[in-house]
This record gives sequence, structure tokens and C-alpha cells, in this order.
Amino acid sequence: MEAITENKKRVHQGRNIRIARNFRNMTQETLAFKVDLSQSRVSDLELKEEIEDELLDKFASALDVPVGFLKSFEPEAAMNVYNQQDSKIEVNGAENSKDIILQQGEQYITTNNYPIGDIKELYERLLKEKDQQIEELKSRAK
Repeated sequence: MEAITENKKRVHQGRNIRIARNFRNMTQETLAFKVDLSQSRVSDLELKEEIEDELLDKFASALDVPVGFLKSFEPEAAMNVYNQQDSKIEVNGAENSKDIILQQGEQYITTNNYPIGDIKELYERLLKEKDQQIEELKSRAK
């Protein structure tokens, strides 16, 4: 009987620190200062696959991200969701600001916060501009 080995990719916690740092537009020097380490130590840690929990807590606090993100985020898995071209996505409107997305038997809820007042103001301005253009064209036609 053949031995079956599981080819499971491990989460690269150092890469997750780098992703969060870049998202915050923060340099290694700034992050090093916030976690009381040297820049070279931060650089080394960003290359490590696994980092001690105590350090992850410090990094999470300095980067203002949940420690769970640093411990378990897998960019490849997130990208696979968007790269599936054969998947069928069905969107059912639940409310003005929420949609329920069903994808291959899994349910995702997306919340979109669109300030209604800003949208209303934009539409009113566009309608006013349209009316002004119509009046201008009418005056040119006479």
C-alpha cells in the first residue's frame, strides 16, 4: 500500500507581515521602531515562514491588523477564489447595502456602504448639468 503524503502549503507568516506593512505604506524602519526591533531583524522575520506568537502579537498591534491575519492569511487561496473561471456566481439582492453571493454551494455576504446622501447629491448635480446643457443647445438652435 502506498503512503499518501498531504501536500498542504503552510501559511507564510513573514510574508503576511510584509503584506500588512505594504498595505499600511510603512517602511521596515518604521515597523522596526514600533515593535522595538532593528530593521534587519524585521527584514529577516519577513522571510520566515513561522514566527513566535509573542512577536506576531507585537506586529499585529503595530500594523493595526488582527493577529489571525498574520497567522492564517493565504494569498494563494484568496486569489483562487477570483481565478475560478468555471464557477457560477449568483447575486441575490437582500437589502440596499447587502448582497448574498452563492458560489458553488458556499455563501458569502458582501456589505457595500454607499452613502445615499452623496449618491443623491451626485444625481441631482448631474441632472442640473444636463438641464443646463439642454437649455444651452436650445439657445444655440434659435
